Amino acid sequence: MRGRMRTFMVKVGGSLLTLPDLSGRLKTMLGNITADRVMLLVGGGPSADLVRSWDGIHGLDTEASHWLAIDSMSLTARLLAQLLPDAQLVSSYVEAHDASILTTTMILDPRPVIEETAERATTPLPSGWDCTSDTIAGWLANQWKVASLVLAKSIEMPVGDVLSTQQEKGVDPVFRSVISNSVPVYWCNLRTNPDEITLWEPTTI
Repeated sequence: MRGRMRTFMVKVGGSLLTLPDLSGRLKTMLGNITADRVMLLVGGGPSADLVRSWDGIHGLDTEASHWLAIDSMSLTARLLAQLLPDAQLVSSYVEAHDASILTTTMILDPRPVIEETAERATTPLPSGWDCTSDTIAGWLANQWKVASLVLAKSIEMPVGDVLSTQQEKGVDPVFRSVISNSVPVYWCNLRTNPDEITLWEPTTI
């Protein structure tokens, strides 16, 4: 990836949390991103699946299950902070862009970041199980006007329009509605090739 980018948002798939060498793979990928700041948002993985299971058992309110799933991402954010001790765990936009913090890598604590951003958002964050951490990362990337979004996944980058739905293509159905074609989206199959970051969805604005 060429050129100096001011800020990148990187969504780390929750399925990657099972990789014993995740920290090394992430460091390899991050070494291929040229940016002033990189904001990592990690998916809920098995902890979000637990919330989904509770919802199936107890029939939780949509808003309640939405925020419980986001809380599960705060748990995985703290796990990632243990795996990347040089990164800074942050809970606000101001903290994430604090020039006095010397590290270039931030890990976002989702709940406080989302609540803060929602207060001034131009579009609301959708709720429900169609809104996964992909959409949350896309929504934050759009609201924060970052240079680019990288989706770090366990699967190969989808190509073409052969598959009919975004869920089948590796992202949830509402992802494009929040990204609004305003942020270029890159793809990295971190499980097989952390060195390769490929443009997937170029901006049209």
